[in-house]
Amino acid sequence: MRTCSVFIIILLVCTAIIAGCTVPSSSPSKPVVTSAQPAVQSATMAPNGIVKNVIIRQRAFDPDIITISPGTTVVWTNEDTMAHRVAHLPELPSERELFYSEALFTGDTFRYTFRTAGRYSYGDPQIAGGRKSLVIVE
Repeated sequence: MRTCSVFIIILLVCTAIIAGCTVPSSSPSKPVVTSAQPAVQSATMAPNGIVKNVIIRQRAFDPDIITISPGTTVVWTNEDTMAHRVAHLPELPSERELFYSEALFTGDTFRYTFRTAGRYSYGDPQIAGGRKSLVIVE
């Protein structure tokens, strides 16, 4: 009787493992990304009407440093073959993170309107090496 119970338990465990390893018949073209990051602040148009474009290519931001006036919207466009994120990287512990994009696949864009003068470091947290770019608002 004990051998039969052990066999049934092993059979149930194997069935559960096999059922958990199956792949759905269709998969989305882009993976679903969830984030525990704070809400992203974005704008569809700059209050002052000025838009500055930054291109993401070869794991870098081009241009690397931009100077803009308050109220300008920066639009990042991913032209790289891999997905990237755009995240504000606060320099001081007292600063809070202002923006953090979802994964941007090739052709995707992210926009943020800078309203306050200052220096804002940003980058892709997925890229190692601590490469940072800079937005100067004056």
